[in-house]
Amino acid sequence: MLDYTLYDSPLNVLATGEGRFAGETFNQDQLCYVYPVVSPIAKGRLLGIDFSALEGREDILGCYTAKDIPGLNQIGATNRSEEPLMAVDTVEYIGQPVACVVATTWEGAREAARAVVVNCEVLKAITTIEEAIAANSLYDEPLVVSCGDIEIGFEKSTHIVEGVFETCAQEHAYIETNRAFAMPGDHNVGVKIYCATQGISDVQDVVSLLLGVRNSDVEVDVLRVGGGFGGKERGGTMWSGFAALGCVLTNKSCAAILDREDDMAWTGKRHPYRFTYKVGCDDEGRITAFDVIMDANGGFYEDFTIAIMERAMLGIDGPYYLENARMLGRSCKTNLPSNTAFRGFGAPQATIAMEVILSELAQKVHKSLLDVQRLNFYQEGQITPYGQPIYEVASPALLERLEQHVDMEAKRAEVDAFNATHRFKKRGIGFVPVKYGIGFTATFLNQGNALVYVYSDGSISVSHGGIDMGQGLYRKVQKIVAQTFGVKPERIRCESTNTKRIGSVASTAASTGTDLNGYAARLAALEIQASMRLAAAQLLEEQHGLSQFPENIVFENDMWWDQRMKDKTHGFGELASYCYFHRVKMGAQGHYATPGLSYSMKEGKGTPFSYFTTGNCLVVSEVDTLTGMSCLKEVHIVHEGGKIIDRDLDRGQIMGGFMQGFGFATMEELRWNQMGKPSATSFSTYKVPTISDFPQIIDIDLLESKNNLSSVLGSKGVGEPPLLYGIAAFMAIRDAVEATVGHTQVCNLQHPATAERTLLELERLRLHAEGQNL
Repeated sequence: MLDYTLYDSPLNVLATGEGRFAGETFNQDQLCYVYPVVSPIAKGRLLGIDFSALEGREDILGCYTAKDIPGLNQIGATNRSEEPLMAVDTVEYIGQPVACVVATTWEGAREAARAVVVNCEVLKAITTIEEAIAANSLYDEPLVVSCGDIEIGFEKSTHIVEGVFETCAQEHAYIETNRAFAMPGDHNVGVKIYCATQGISDVQDVVSLLLGVRNSDVEVDVLRVGGGFGGKERGGTMWSGFAALGCVLTNKSCAAILDREDDMAWTGKRHPYRFTYKVGCDDEGRITAFDVIMDANGGFYEDFTIAIMERAMLGIDGPYYLENARMLGRSCKTNLPSNTAFRGFGAPQATIAMEVILSELAQKVHKSLLDVQRLNFYQEGQITPYGQPIYEVASPALLERLEQHVDMEAKRAEVDAFNATHRFKKRGIGFVPVKYGIGFTATFLNQGNALVYVYSDGSISVSHGGIDMGQGLYRKVQKIVAQTFGVKPERIRCESTNTKRIGSVASTAASTGTDLNGYAARLAALEIQASMRLAAAQLLEEQHGLSQFPENIVFENDMWWDQRMKDKTHGFGELASYCYFHRVKMGAQGHYATPGLSYSMKEGKGTPFSYFTTGNCLVVSEVDTLTGMSCLKEVHIVHEGGKIIDRDLDRGQIMGGFMQGFGFATMEELRWNQMGKPSATSFSTYKVPTISDFPQIIDIDLLESKNNLSSVLGSKGVGEPPLLYGIAAFMAIRDAVEATVGHTQVCNLQHPATAERTLLELERLRLHAEGQNL
């Protein structure tokens, strides 16, 4: 029996270990297992697949290739036909599936898949941005976003900085690896899939194509996901396809579960970016011209690469006004696994590049970086490069708020004093303000569905299209519905996310999970409450002879009453029972579409975001100049949260987002050799932040604000913006490195600020300083 309990216990089931994930609600010993056979090379012609090593093995139930797919061999993200589930004639990256094996055990399936010999003719692979640009290997024409007159802007510039800045890939590092479980559907029609995905509709649509059946014949159910961060927005779809294919071809329930090493080796990451920039400013440090070429390494199939490039181009301005700007984005096609969505969706790469550019401008005009940042903040009503006016500007006020917590001048003096008395330890300060647009840039995705039922005992069931992957979405929706009905949250049960109850929904991404699904659930609850309000007025007329005025009915704290008879309260459950016996509608479907959105990718203009989440972060880091090792000393965050639905959840998102951004900025490094083979495929070779990296001091000021531009109940999205705060650690390390030469030289520290990179930059600056002194 499936356990859909999410918050019935007073303790969070995730904290206690009671939470169930995909496949943990039934006996896995009764399953068969599918494992992919993959390409050993990055690019080549597929000459043949030799299964002879598996002959005579009784545990092998079947070996399958693309020709065994009953429907269409298509799983592409934006263009289904672009990407196959299993390669046919050519292979395009190491780890691309070419076949699959079904066995009676997971261990047997994995071992068998590795025993299959894949014969290929090796062709020259493209693995880097440089190689892709040289070969003109792009998915499509470059995107352009521009405003003002860039040439006039440079004519006005008294200072110009030019350079190249690159960012590396980042592993999603979710705890639960990709997995899916498929079994025959009801009455043996279609399939049921229990999987780890952020997008049930994508899984449903792709599986129906693979099997050659209708969408309605594919049921997808997600109880909760053990971390996604964007990696399961699309990534989970392929493995659901394998599980479903195994189920249909063997007529047995099948599971596809990747081990950690294969998951890290075969799946897409955060996109590596290269920024080639030329930026001008006046003598004060005000940006007068901003010209940037952005190149992204997308891997072989498009996935969301162009959408992520679009988002990076729309987000590089951050909280800074750009009067004359031109951003050109090129999405590069390489022979790596298709890079994909990751928390921030291009904004982290763009933000760190912008802050590096501003630091160079500050050096040029001999001002502090903070002064240059403050000077360039948006003012009320100014227009973004893509044509969206900025209202409810908060960056200046939030900086003032931060300065109430931290005396910036005193902190700089304190750090300078430390540096003057420590030869081999240097400290630095990093400050990063954030303005993050909330919403999908593809307008049609900004919609959510929910289904709400009130039962005759007053308990409430809520289904919606969102996925809870540790961020507390179900808890927030539960509280939204509780507040709408005026009942305690304990009355409400959030069901698993299931395509039989909720159809055609966007993935849980873009920091819109609560906005879209919470709003849809609230609309459904309001519809039911309107019916119950009429029934309540009728009940009072029957019992007390009170004339019917439904608008006088108040719902609060599990009770309800008429404002004319406040001493006569009734229980919510009593009214629910009355509604049932009087045939009152107590179920409703809610649909919410974010209003006022439109954006043209071709023109680079529009209103892609419904509002912006803003905040800032100050970090003090310490660098050991002998080893290049760094550590966090202090973190101070001010975050504007709108009307906060759950303060604890939002604080958790801010803290977790910061640490993930800190990992992106300072330690997480992925490399591939020229043959397209990854160097890090486990946590023994890929470093992520641990509890030992947590700062000694962390101060989070989660500020409740009243905004006209916000979402459900006045709240604001909090999933992605906090990751950008971690970039302040990178800037702090740069500042500490520059302190070794008295801030007389520009630090060229590249991303991420690992100990190795930091040490190399320390040595470069030392040698440069010695050369100047000779």
